[in-house]
Amino acid sequence: MNITDFNTSSTLGQAIKADTARLPLIDERVSTIAHHTDNQQVNEEATRRKEILEWLSPLNFLTTQQDTIARREEGTGQWLLDSSDFNHWLCGADRTLCCPGIPGAGKSVLASVVTDFLRTPPVKHSAIGVAVIYCNFNERDRQKPENLLASCCVQLFQPSRNSLREVLTDVYRKHDSGKTKPLWEDVVRVFEDSTKNLDTVYLVVDALDECSESTRQMLLKYFKILPANTRLLVTTRYIDEITREFIDSPKVEIRADPGDLKKYVASRIAGNRRLEGYVRDASSLKEYIFDKVIAKADGM
Repeated sequence: MNITDFNTSSTLGQAIKADTARLPLIDERVSTIAHHTDNQQVNEEATRRKEILEWLSPLNFLTTQQDTIARREEGTGQWLLDSSDFNHWLCGADRTLCCPGIPGAGKSVLASVVTDFLRTPPVKHSAIGVAVIYCNFNERDRQKPENLLASCCVQLFQPSRNSLREVLTDVYRKHDSGKTKPLWEDVVRVFEDSTKNLDTVYLVVDALDECSESTRQMLLKYFKILPANTRLLVTTRYIDEITREFIDSPKVEIRADPGDLKKYVASRIAGNRRLEGYVRDASSLKEYIFDKVIAKADGM
C-alpha cells in the first residue's frame, strides 16, 4: 500500500466513524418526525370524530345531567335504588321500568340519580352502555325522535376510542359527508350497531310526556322493539296514552319520599344561621317542622 492509498483509507475510515457517530441523532430525529406524524393523525381523527358526532345529533344531555344531579340533596333518591322493582330492572328479568309521578314529584332529579348510579363503578364498566334523554317541552322543535335517539348513540360511543364504528361513517358518507341530516332509519341503524358489542345498555328517558305527540308515538313504537340487551327506564306524568303502553311492565310511583324531605329540610335549616339557632336546642321544633313540611308536600 502506498501513501496515497493509506491516506484514502484513513479518510474513508474517519468519514464512516463520523457518520456512525451521527446515527443516534438521526434515529432521534426520525423518531421525533414519526411521533409528530402520529400525533397529527390522532388529532385529525379526533377532529373528524367530533365533527361526525356533532352532525349525528345537535342534542347534548351531558350538561343537563350535570345540572340536574347538582340539584340533588346528598343521600336522597336512595329509596328508588334500593327498591326491589329497580333492582329487578337493573339485573333481573324485567327489561322495562315505568316511573310515573305527579308534576313536582322530583322525577327529573331521580332520573339523574339513576343515571349517575349507572355510570359509576361497580355498575359501570367497559361492557355496559348508559344513555339518558331529558325531554323538555320548551325544546320540542329540536327534540325530534331521530335527534333524541341519535343523542343516545353519541353517549354510547366511548370517548376512549379514537375511531368510530364503520356503520356510522357509512351513514355519514351517505349524507354527503354531513351535508344532509340523518333520517330516523339511519339513526336506528347506528343505535343498534352501537349496542352490539355491549353486554347491557341502560336507557333512561325522563319526562316522556313533554315530547310532542308525534315524537312520543315514534319513540313508544320503537321502545317495543329495542335490542334484547337494552333496558329501558321511563319517567312521566300520569298520561293514559303513555302509561297504558307500559301496562305489562313493573311500575314505581315517584313521590316525595319522607326521608328525602327530611334531608332536604335539614339541609335548608343548616344553611340558615338564624333558623338553625332557633332549633338547635329544640328538637321538638325541628320535628314539628319536618312533620308539617311532609304533610303539606303531598307527594311533591
